[in-house]
Amino acid sequence: MEQITLGIIPAPGLPAEISNKIQKVLSEKLQQEFPEKVDWKVEYQTDRITGSADRIKKIMDQAKHFQQIYDWDYVISLTDLPVFHEKSIVLSDIDTEEKLGLISLPAFGIMPTAKRIKSAMVHIVQELYYQNHGDFNKIQFASKGIGVEEVTSKDNFSKKIPKTFRMSKIKRISFDEKYEGVDIRFVIQPKFNGKFKIVSGLTFANQPWTIMPSFRKVIGLAFATGSYMLIFNTLWQLSGVYEFSRFLSIMFLALLSMVAWLIFAHSLWEKKETNKSAERLRLVYNTTTITTLAVAVVTFYLFIFILFLFAVVVFVPSDTFGKELGHSAGVVDYLKLAWLVSSAATLAGSVGAGLENEDAVKKSAYGYRQYTRSKELEEEEKRNKEKRSKEDAANSKENDEKDKEEAMKEQESEEKEEPNSNK
Repeated sequence: MEQITLGIIPAPGLPAEISNKIQKVLSEKLQQEFPEKVDWKVEYQTDRITGSADRIKKIMDQAKHFQQIYDWDYVISLTDLPVFHEKSIVLSDIDTEEKLGLISLPAFGIMPTAKRIKSAMVHIVQELYYQNHGDFNKIQFASKGIGVEEVTSKDNFSKKIPKTFRMSKIKRISFDEKYEGVDIRFVIQPKFNGKFKIVSGLTFANQPWTIMPSFRKVIGLAFATGSYMLIFNTLWQLSGVYEFSRFLSIMFLALLSMVAWLIFAHSLWEKKETNKSAERLRLVYNTTTITTLAVAVVTFYLFIFILFLFAVVVFVPSDTFGKELGHSAGVVDYLKLAWLVSSAATLAGSVGAGLENEDAVKKSAYGYRQYTRSKELEEEEKRNKEKRSKEDAANSKENDEKDKEEAMKEQESEEKEEPNSNK
């Protein structure tokens, strides 16, 4: 039985987590999907270049490098970088000659589940396998998706990527000559769907809910401010006279102020670029930063709302509250008071957002995370270069010493021969 090894190279973070989850089940799925007697083995190795390279060709070259090191038959890189083809969003790239594939995780949108990634990888392996082993008279590749649509045999491969992307179509683009190191590219259509998916996908990759632990100072300041406000009956009266639209306006103002202050205080806004591709990435990163922080701040708001709801129920007597309202206080009145206090406290707490852990907040911005990865790679390459220079210097010194020893030996032998010749 022929054994084929599939190597997966994920970027650090979410791609690595997903690869770890699907490694075992992917090999089992490949065994089921291929009728040939092939024993599939799946291995994976995390790589920072896959998550920080500014060009697809660099990622594909790195995949080729890993393929040679680990003796893999096929390689699929899983990156959390957004990939563009003109104004369209790229789902996957394939180099059929070198047996390399690439998946862009943000193209899966807000739900890049392990199941969907596994499905996409199976289809890419079909592409790579049948492009190199198949009889093209008996194979029909999917025209609107990745993988094989039909094989003229008892086996019929009907599971296609369009079923994974129910709201989008996948367009196959074939290049006569390699473009950015690939010869087949799959893009999402329509373009609007692709842009929506990539922003939501990058927001999910940022994992905004993980920022909450770093909001301790803001939560403390907001809760202390809100608790102090509850001592006075002014907020009690306002909660009774405000209309629903005013509650919403104050809440949106509070959320917006905290998001804006986080971006300003921690310099999260990407600066304008002259390069068109860099400018496209800048717009995507800035949009993603806003959506990521918005999700984090809304999570924070819901958390303090629950805290204040508990506080007003415990510490605000219903009789006293009812006197201020002019009628008996009910459940709705307590909810409105907690809502108003939460908004006021968030406005006050937004000032403290600049005091939060800068690294934790900055890591929520994808552009900064990619910048950090690039810097780490540069430092690593610099250290390796210095190490090689020291090794070369040591080898050169050792060779010089050997040359000196050999020269001295030759000189000694010549000196011994000279007296003998005089005799």
